[in-house]
Amino acid sequence: MGRTLLLLLVCVAGLTAAPPAWPDTVAPIITPAEKKTWQTLKPEDRPGFERDFWATRSITPEEYYRRLAYVDVHWGTDKPGSGANTDPGRVYLALGPPTKITRVSSSRIFVPVEIWYYDNVPDFLNTELRLLFYLKGSLGLPKLYSPTVDTIRALLLPQAGAVHMFGPNDSLTESDIRKNLKTGPAEDEVITAAVGVATGIKYSGNDEILGQVLSPQRMLSKSLRTRVTARLVASQPKLDTLVTPSPWGGRQIDLRLETAAQKQFDIEVQSGVTTLCRDQLQLRFPDSKPVEYTYRLDLLPGAYRVIFTVDGVTFGYPLHIPAVADSPELGSLFRVDLDSDSGSSRAPFTFDGRRAHLNPSGQSVILPINRPCQGNCRVTWMLRQGAAVVWRASAEATTFATVDLPRNLPPGLYRLEAITSADSRAMDLQFGPASPEPKSTLISFNANLAPAQRLRFLGHQWLLRGNLPEARRALEASLREGPTTETQVEFARLEVAAGSLDAARERLRAVLGRNPDHFEALAVYGSIEAQLQDYAVAAEYYRKALAVQDSPALRAALAQLPAR
Repeated sequence: MGRTLLLLLVCVAGLTAAPPAWPDTVAPIITPAEKKTWQTLKPEDRPGFERDFWATRSITPEEYYRRLAYVDVHWGTDKPGSGANTDPGRVYLALGPPTKITRVSSSRIFVPVEIWYYDNVPDFLNTELRLLFYLKGSLGLPKLYSPTVDTIRALLLPQAGAVHMFGPNDSLTESDIRKNLKTGPAEDEVITAAVGVATGIKYSGNDEILGQVLSPQRMLSKSLRTRVTARLVASQPKLDTLVTPSPWGGRQIDLRLETAAQKQFDIEVQSGVTTLCRDQLQLRFPDSKPVEYTYRLDLLPGAYRVIFTVDGVTFGYPLHIPAVADSPELGSLFRVDLDSDSGSSRAPFTFDGRRAHLNPSGQSVILPINRPCQGNCRVTWMLRQGAAVVWRASAEATTFATVDLPRNLPPGLYRLEAITSADSRAMDLQFGPASPEPKSTLISFNANLAPAQRLRFLGHQWLLRGNLPEARRALEASLREGPTTETQVEFARLEVAAGSLDAARERLRAVLGRNPDHFEALAVYGSIEAQLQDYAVAAEYYRKALAVQDSPALRAALAQLPAR
């Protein structure tokens, strides 16, 4: 019995795998020369070598082994270190956990994908990094996507109707892809990640970055890490957003983007897969120059995406507008310079005839009031230096409050507080010699800001949400302010939604009588004829509309008409 047990223990010991040698545990980050040196050392000399090894890495051994265990659990097999042989495993080892992950596991367009976001990569990339992993053929382990090698075709489902819209080696921009694909909010992120790993990175610059982040050995070696050259990096411009109650309903949104431009500035606002508005501004600059672009619109509460395309480069920003009931009484404080000669009381960042120019050294502060006050809101302003109050002011406010800051204060750091009976806000202010502001050209998009147009746009939003009574109220108010062609077309849409097809047709006939090439009127008229099953007439109007303006949605509607 004892002999049998001894033999059994010997056999089990032989079947138990020996623990991996130290070079095998650090295989993803050790160089061949270092491994060879370790193997030639005497056992008593190896601990000293290992201490020196970690001193030349930008990661502690504890953090490295934690990452290694994580990648084995998520992407490895039963073999230790196998997770480091996968694309996501190598990236995780090199960069650590992402700041944020977006997963699109089920889509009518794309194979399963994940997008890993890193706010930046210290000492390597000073802007947001977007890494897209996809399941090739919807199976297997995630593969790191390359915008130059794979292109958007690699992400499309074979059965998706869009798969034949793009050539395999096209150098596509984000705006090119958006012309053909209509996506949901999560899918929308896939398009941005598909054209570049970071804003401003183009062509081979993408592969330069991908090659680095796929190499834990390079990324975690202090001596080998190299910052991506500045010519490749263009950080996403900061978008300033000032939200105040709208006099027409919803919330008034003022947007400000500082960047460089030469030829063209486009803006698109999306709600889910629907484009709410799209505007384009042509520039006539001989060279690219710094510009300050401002834009105003009214939005109902909800989640949106704002997309700027500047000379072919696209920047996307999420925008969340809370309901009034969910908003704090006070908004965010903005330091500004106020110009009393604004030229247009409807221009963006204009309040009571004074234009606010955002400036970190400005002489005034503006504070939005989110919720209607009973009567007026009294705002008390206090400026502190340390615990001492050095200045105080008080004023009534309605939808916003402004205050002019005291002049000739001793240089230093101060804290400004704005206090009402129900809420308060504070910000740090630096006083001292003003640093020269970079010279930029102000470009203000002032179209569609007449009351009739703003009410029409709100009516359009209510209509998209299926709230016909609110849509009707807004559109009737728009017509009272001034009957416009756009409002008449929107009213026709409302009548279609309410089932009044004949009334809608009569309204559109009047519009087309004045403007036979009105794209929206032609498209809506075609949809009415399609509902009435007069498919030949519907096709005729769809084709007329497409001759005026291309539209993937309209082309799809035309293709879906029954054979005539």
